[in-house]
Amino acid sequence: MVYLKKILVTTDLSQFSLEALQYAQSFGLLYASRIYLLYVEEHAHHRGGETAVASLAEFVARNVDPDVRISQVVRTGHAAEEITRFSREENVDLIVMATHGRTGVKHALLGSVAEKVVRFSAVPVMAVKPLSVREGLLRDEDIENELHLR
Repeated sequence: MVYLKKILVTTDLSQFSLEALQYAQSFGLLYASRIYLLYVEEHAHHRGGETAVASLAEFVARNVDPDVRISQVVRTGHAAEEITRFSREENVDLIVMATHGRTGVKHALLGSVAEKVVRFSAVPVMAVKPLSVREGLLRDEDIENELHLR
C-alpha cells in the first residue's frame, strides 16, 4: 500500500497551477499528508524574494483549504532543477504539478518544466492538465472532425 506522507505541489501562481493544488489538497486530506507548496522564482532580479513570499502567501490565503497542512516554500533558480532538488531534500512521496498544454513550436522553444521533472524525478509525478487545456483540445479535435481533416 502507498502512503503519501509528503506531497510536493508546484505553483507559478496561475490558474493552471491552482488545479494541481486542488488535487494535492484532496490527497493531503485523504492521507493526512504534509503538503509543500513550492514556487520557484526564475528571475529573482525582477521581483525580489520578499515579493515572491508575499505573492505565495496571498495565493495560499485565497486557495488553500484551512484543514490542509501546508508549508510554503520559495526557491530561486531553474524550475525543474529546484523542484527535483527540493523533492530529494525533503524525501517527498509524490510531486503534483500542472501542465500548460503547450505543443509544437511553443513546446520546442519553451520546453516543459513538467516533462523535465518527470524525466529526472526519483518519485512519482502527477501531471494535471487543467480543464481549460482539456476543453481546448476537445474543441480542436471537434473542428478537425467537422472539416473532415481526419
